Amino acid sequence: MMSYPSRAERVHWVSVALALVLGCSLVWQGTATASDETDEAEEKTKDAPTTTSTADAPEAQRKPAGPGQPLLSRPQRLFPTRLKPIPHQDPPAPLLSLSAQTCNACHGEVHDQWASSGHATAATNPVYLAATDALGNPPLCRECHLPLQNQRVSLARGPAFLGSTAQEANPDYEPSLALEGVTCAACHVRDGVILGPRTLPTEAAPHRVLQASEFRDVEACAFCHQLALPGAKEHPFIDTVGEWQRSPFSQAGISCQDCHMPRVSGIIAGSRYAAFASHLGLGGRSSESLRRAITLEVELSAASLERGGSIEASARLMNTGAGHAVPTGDPSHRLEVRFEVEGPGGKAAKGAEPESHWLAREVDTESPFTQRSDTRLQPMEVRSFDFKHTIPRNQDPGRFTLRVSVHWWAVSLEQAKATSLEQEDVHHVLVDQRIPFEVF
Repeated sequence: MMSYPSRAERVHWVSVALALVLGCSLVWQGTATASDETDEAEEKTKDAPTTTSTADAPEAQRKPAGPGQPLLSRPQRLFPTRLKPIPHQDPPAPLLSLSAQTCNACHGEVHDQWASSGHATAATNPVYLAATDALGNPPLCRECHLPLQNQRVSLARGPAFLGSTAQEANPDYEPSLALEGVTCAACHVRDGVILGPRTLPTEAAPHRVLQASEFRDVEACAFCHQLALPGAKEHPFIDTVGEWQRSPFSQAGISCQDCHMPRVSGIIAGSRYAAFASHLGLGGRSSESLRRAITLEVELSAASLERGGSIEASARLMNTGAGHAVPTGDPSHRLEVRFEVEGPGGKAAKGAEPESHWLAREVDTESPFTQRSDTRLQPMEVRSFDFKHTIPRNQDPGRFTLRVSVHWWAVSLEQAKATSLEQEDVHHVLVDQRIPFEVF
């Protein structure tokens, strides 16, 4: 069973670790971190062309976008190699705005899926706002939650590690776009070009679409979901992609997109009906989507017992549906397996206190960010939890209930209270099994 740190440490965790995980990393690949060598390399290449040569591009990519439009080619990389703002983007012709509402005109179903996802609320959800408010709104939290430079009210004057660098006003700030979090353009617009999983000729769409192979690969996710902090010597601070790479899912060729962006059928554009990748993201962090990851089986020692006897149970919790650890991502996320005994009428039985087992990852909040423990469920792992409660002899007989529930917490309840969050903001009940037994 896991023990919580002191209240002061909890507050510190909210104000430091949460902010770190909300974007204060500089790279995504493995455990790499920012370095002077990386900065020097970027200085040497920053003036190099960022698009493929039109002379070498495939014929489909070298066609003009339309009368008077320049030749188009796609950027060499979809995302920067380090966490930093995606450079300023302009609406691709003939579109008038980068807003997701512009896409909604033709791609209504895709837009509505995105609008219900965690990406759409990345910059407006209460946990994010509470964490950034507690830290004075550090700029690096925006690297993932407001990825486009157009969305930033201010920009760092220099390297912005841990948000300590001075800021200057962004003349291209678009406040309406900032409300959209990880909006369509964050992934699909680069250098005046719309990118998708395949190239579409001009006659097939009112705007050009060029292929970005990253949409079918882990790189589309790793920019924000695999984070290493400078000074870390063991484990990445967020290791979701690494967990997947070490899992049977990766070995079987099951990608992030296979689970989080499954193929669905609907109106993909205009009136065209087709199969396309869902942008719902499994519904964000809803109870429905989170519970898909786990299976709970409970065994009871007996269906009835005499007063003075003990009810014994064993709960098997299995990660049957996630290709990464459960919970994953932010080390403040945790899973709770809770046992309760209720007497007749649904009230707690005499002498029966709730018993909880916690599954979480404990990481130091300062460099080298040492991982102290990891009790989370890895992919396809099974964990058993035993429970025993003795029924007092003076307990009234009747129908009792053993309640075994599984809870997902974004942060602990104590951490939530420290930042004025409500329990409903940070908590989901994933499973709630109520198993009856008789006491005579």
